[in-house]
Amino acid sequence: MKIVIAPDSFKESLDAHQVASCIERGFADVFPHAEFVKMPLADGGEGTVDVLLAALNGKKQQLLTTDPIGRHCSAYWASLEQTVDGDNVKTALVEFAQASGLDRLTVEERAPLIASSFGTGLLIKDALDQGVEQIIIGLGGSATNDAGAGILQALGGKLFDKKGNELSGGGAELSQLASIDLDGLHPRCKEVTFVVACDVNNPLCGESGASAVFGPQKGASQAQVEQLDTAIDHFADIAQTHTGTNHRDTAGFGAAGGTPLGLSLAFNIQIKAGIEMVLDALDADKVLEGASLVLTGEGQMDNQTLQGKTPFGIAQRAQKLNIPTIGIAGSLGKEVEKLYGSMSSLFGTVRSPQSLSQVLGESEQNLIRTSRNVAATLQLGQQILSTPTPMQSKGDQLAIKDNSENYYAN
Repeated sequence: MKIVIAPDSFKESLDAHQVASCIERGFADVFPHAEFVKMPLADGGEGTVDVLLAALNGKKQQLLTTDPIGRHCSAYWASLEQTVDGDNVKTALVEFAQASGLDRLTVEERAPLIASSFGTGLLIKDALDQGVEQIIIGLGGSATNDAGAGILQALGGKLFDKKGNELSGGGAELSQLASIDLDGLHPRCKEVTFVVACDVNNPLCGESGASAVFGPQKGASQAQVEQLDTAIDHFADIAQTHTGTNHRDTAGFGAAGGTPLGLSLAFNIQIKAGIEMVLDALDADKVLEGASLVLTGEGQMDNQTLQGKTPFGIAQRAQKLNIPTIGIAGSLGKEVEKLYGSMSSLFGTVRSPQSLSQVLGESEQNLIRTSRNVAATLQLGQQILSTPTPMQSKGDQLAIKDNSENYYAN
């Protein structure tokens, strides 16, 4: 029996490689002779660069940059050679969360009004300086809500208010924006292919936009959410004079606090689903060949999982190949019932009401135990299907046995 283990990370506790190992440990206790194939995943958010570098030849490029509130920090992007249409293309993998992620800040430090993506812009600038021909940026886990204005500024773009003063940074200041000067942009911005890999398809503004949906987790109050939404809506109006399109309702532009808007002013961007980009890069369809079962998961599975998150992405790939998928999450949130269309069953690992610190501290133990319980349940199902009841005819017994062996083919 071939089992593919393809989870995302459990935020703040286990990375995707650790999650895959825990699931394997739990399952191997019940199915010691199964063939386990681990394929750790990411969907464009934090951990994407590490997941791809583990499977592809590449090198981390360390850089002194700035975090979301302007403090100096060390972050990295990755360089690798990719084959595109038969040609070797020097590619940069940039992860937004590396410099501008929520994990860079404590809960008390979260400042959505002033947080800037400038540090991520410095990573992109370094990649351009080193002559890359393609840049892939993974959006996710952001602490910012500045619609990529900080990135634009780091690349040489200037944002002015009505008095001709440059804006200092952060989403709230965008309400004062009067004009944008792109003359000083890095000269290679228009020379590179720029792929934006995101894990959501939310628009830039409105009830489903960057500020309303993701602002609260970055520390924004309801009043601040409204302030930020108005500010980036205004930014979209001014940006239209350069891009020719008002992107306030464009799907995907709500990712990472609206970052695609700022990027669209500097590059000719292509937006792709992060999980699809990762699955293609890892040749996932080939990995899935011959599998009897796929196991996936993330820290919390809920209605947002359907918006391009890792578990949904891999489940869809498996479903096309008629391979059942089971989801194992740290916790199950709202409206998980909608996931049953692509997954056979879902399991949460938290064993009882606990504090967040306790949940995070016990995540490895809980994940291994839950995985073992799932495996034991599958084993019990095999036994039930293959054990005849007194009332069954011999023909029925053989049919049940055959169906069981086909479903859990060794």
